[in-house]
Order: sequence, then structure tokens, then C-alpha cells
Amino acid sequence: MKLVTNDVKGIVLVGGGVTSHISILSRSLKIPLVIVEEPKMLQLQEKTPILMDADLGNIYVNPSKAVVEQFEKRNQLREDAKCNTAKMDTVTRTKDGTRVGLFANINLLTELSIAKQLKAEGVGLYRSEFPFLIRPTFPSETEQYLVYQHLFKEMRGKEITIRTLDVGGEKTLTYSDMAEEQNPELGMRSIRFSLKHKEVFENQLRAILRAGFEADYLRIMFPMISSLDEFCEARQVVYDCMQQLSNKKMQYNRNPEICMMIELPAVVELIEDFSKEADFFSIGTNDFVQYMLAVDRTNRMVSDYYCPFHPSVLRALSKIVSVSRQCKVDISVCGEMTHDPAYLSFLLGIGIRKISVDPKFLFILQKRIQKIEIDEAEKHANQLLSEPSLQKIKTLIESTIG
Repeated sequence: MKLVTNDVKGIVLVGGGVTSHISILSRSLKIPLVIVEEPKMLQLQEKTPILMDADLGNIYVNPSKAVVEQFEKRNQLREDAKCNTAKMDTVTRTKDGTRVGLFANINLLTELSIAKQLKAEGVGLYRSEFPFLIRPTFPSETEQYLVYQHLFKEMRGKEITIRTLDVGGEKTLTYSDMAEEQNPELGMRSIRFSLKHKEVFENQLRAILRAGFEADYLRIMFPMISSLDEFCEARQVVYDCMQQLSNKKMQYNRNPEICMMIELPAVVELIEDFSKEADFFSIGTNDFVQYMLAVDRTNRMVSDYYCPFHPSVLRALSKIVSVSRQCKVDISVCGEMTHDPAYLSFLLGIGIRKISVDPKFLFILQKRIQKIEIDEAEKHANQLLSEPSLQKIKTLIESTIG
């Protein structure tokens, strides 16, 4: 009775089991409970903030502001999903019937149920760095395996793309040997970090391959690729991990598709060469625009220079998509441009047919797509691509969105 009258929000047990009296009682009262075999929890000072993820059984002691914000967004997303689930169509088509695949970007595993509610066709981007950012040390292969196992179980039968560790820049690991850099966005980050720390990279890849043993559509994606050599080196590490698992007679996915994110201008002129090696591409528009224009998108002093509608950006995107389609390489797009009404018609007009967004945008994005005709989108895209002036392109875009 005290549990109810004292408005207890959650219970953390240091020991015990799911059949214990308190566990049964908490279930009947619908009070979240997590069992943690960690005696140090009893030594926490009174009023120490604790965040409980009872869905997955995780505990965050003194969670950072970023972690708290992630869960607050998740909770809001759940409320929005309840309202929009019934209104979502299973298949997304333009006004004239062209099929467009809608996929979900996933940060927290607890977002998977929301993505399923909103009829996402799969996971277009699983950001694998979150388990690395919240721990005091590198997660083990087993710990990562359990995370990815849950991912594949929840999205069984659907296409799943896991981006390998993308740290550096604003995402630092306090426990690693990452040196302080004057310009971290141009430093030891993403695939560079993984290739330098092969043991960390291999642990992650083996965990992904093992967890995806029965997955129908497993895709492994490398971030921040800048050269063909870099891509081939990273891909070889995947092959090496597959051989290691074979030698140990362990079960693993033997047919993963291997791809790269397109985020750097350096790959644009090499896109035909990459098309011969990569199984698919995913354009990360946020970093692509940032690096194309040499503008820090988080710096308010230069925010006006961050222009996704810059003619160089638009023409580069068009070239990437055109070559990919000619070479029959699957291509998707993720990033802020995907859910911005200013750019949706352009993206469809240049040939994008697969889009991945945070789950909260799935409903509104589907409704916008259903109002677009591909012929009109192609005309709009051609208009934008023919203009060299920022101001004229901006005026054209504004005229289409009212």
C-alpha cells in the first residue's frame, strides 16, 4: 500500500528474481521494476538521480542531459504515435502511384515499437554509438550482441541497416584515448576511429554478424568514407570477422550487404567507382552539406551559410542519385533534408525512392508524399538544378511550399 500512497515511480532491486514477492506485486500495481546484480547501487547517496529504462532493463545513474533528452523525446513520440497509428497507410505512394519506401532512424531500442506502430518498412539507420556513449568503458562483444539481437528480433523480416560506430566531433568517448583536437569535426572520427582501433571495430562487427544470423536483410554501413581504399579496408575487416566466426564454428549472417554513408564531397567524383564496390548507399545530408560548404551546422555565427539549397549541394546530390540508379545500386537518404517540406519534392524529383527519418516524422512525411506527383517533382528538380543563384533557388523553393 505504501508503494501506491507514496507515488513510487519505479523500483530497482539489487538481487532477487522475477518471481519474488516484490516483483509480482510491482507487476500487479504496474510499477516499473528492474533487477540489477550490482551491490554498488546500495552505496548511492540519497537523491542521486536515476533513470530507469524498464522496457529494456537498463539503469542510468546520474544520466547526462543528452541521455535524459533522448528518453523525453521517446516518451513524446509514443504519445504522438498513439494518435497517428490508425491514420498511417501500410504502403507509401505519391499522388500518381509511385512507390516510396519509408524507413526509421533509430537511436534507442525502445523506439522500435513506435516505428512498427507507424508502419516503418524497416530501419534505414541504426545509430550504434549510443551504447558506447552511456558506458564508462567500451561495451564488450557480448553486450553489443544483446543490443543487436533485440533490434533484429523486434524488426524480424524487415530491412535493417546498422551504421558502425560514429564517434568523434561532438560525440566523444571520455574513456578512450581520443586526444583533444583543435578541429574534431575534421579529426579522428567515425570510420577513421574504427580502423585505428581494430579490436573495437571487430568486436562490433562480430556482434552484428552473430546477432543477425537469421536476419533476412542485414546491412552494415560505414560512416564518413572518403576514399575507395578506406571502404575496401573496412569491408575487409568484415570479411576477416566472418572468417573468425567460421573458425570458431559460430553462427553468423553469411550474406550481409556492405555499404557506405555518403557524407563527404570527396566521394562525388568517385561515385561510379564506389558503385562497383558498395552494395548500397545512404546519403547523410547533414554532414554532406556541412562539409560541402565548410560550415559548422551547430555554429550560430555562420548558420546563414548552411544552405542545403546551395546549387553545388543540389547538383552533387543529383549526380550521386543518377549514377547510383544507372549502376543499379540501391540508394536512400537520411538527415534533416528528408523531412523538410522545402526539399521533399526535389529529392523525389532526382530519383530518391527510399527515405529514412526519425519515427516522429513518418506520419507527416507520408501525407506530404501522397500529395506529390513525380512529373511535377522532376520539373521542379530540373528548375532548381539549372539555377546557379542561391537567391533564385530559394525563391523557387518558397513558391512551391506557399
